[in-house]
Parts: sequence; C-alpha cells; structure tokens
Amino acid sequence: MRFLLLASVLFTVFSTPLQAASTEQQALDFGTLVILANTNISSVIVKDDGSINTQGSVYVLKNGRPAELLLTGLPARTQLELKPLSTTQLIHDVDSSTSAEFSVRLNGFPKYVITNEFGEAKVFIGGTLTTDRSAKPYADGQYFSSTYLEISVNY
Repeated sequence: MRFLLLASVLFTVFSTPLQAASTEQQALDFGTLVILANTNISSVIVKDDGSINTQGSVYVLKNGRPAELLLTGLPARTQLELKPLSTTQLIHDVDSSTSAEFSVRLNGFPKYVITNEFGEAKVFIGGTLTTDRSAKPYADGQYFSSTYLEISVNY
C-alpha cells in the first residue's frame, strides 16, 4: 500500500510588495506501507528532517520524504518568519467504500528560514498519516490526496 500526499501552496507576503512565489519541489510522501491489522489506531510520521517514526500496526517497506517548497523573489540573506494561515488536516476519500479511511495532517512546519544570496529559501514540511480503527481493511494500491496550504511570510 503506498500513500502519497500532494501538497499545494498559496504563498502570501505581508510586507513590501515583491514578486514572491512558491514552487513545490517534491510532494510529501509516506512511502510504501504495510498495515497488518486495522484493529487499532496506527500512524506514520515523516518529519521535516526526513526521519520517519511509526506507531501501532504499520510498517514501512520503503521510506517516504517530507514535502519541499522553494520560496523565491524575496530579499537576499533575510530571515523569514513563516506562519500557516489555515488548518492543514485532510481526511482522505478512499477509492472504494470497501477500504478503510485515514487522515493526514502536516507537521514540522518551520517558524523561520533564511534566504540565500538569490532571495530563495527551501522549506521542508513533514506530515502524519493516521489510520482509523475499523473492521474494514486497507485495499492494496496507491493512495493520493492533496491539500491546500496558505502561508504568511514576514521579514
């Protein structure tokens, strides 16, 4: 079973108007997972540094990775304060009503990043995938979800 969260971002700057932008370099990926029994709540945590933790009855066959965003068009060598403006909890609709559901939330969002000499900064965002406790199993296959994240950047 493979879970993949595609994170989209709207980038908002509250300061001097610039031509700032954000680009998703890679999506948050929980990797290839095995869930032996769905009798208790389990979770996979992908941290912003790339480390992975599990809880419950879920096993990682292939590691995932955090989302990577590239912020551009900002002042060079400047500390940016990042603040999510909306909640980022996502309940996934599964492909079939016979499969159990899961939820995804973003975590590991950095409070500060520093731009390089070109006015660019990379932002890594982790996430937590949580299974539900259900009599339904998870069907084999690929699962994809997307969420919308709005960020304010102050400097």
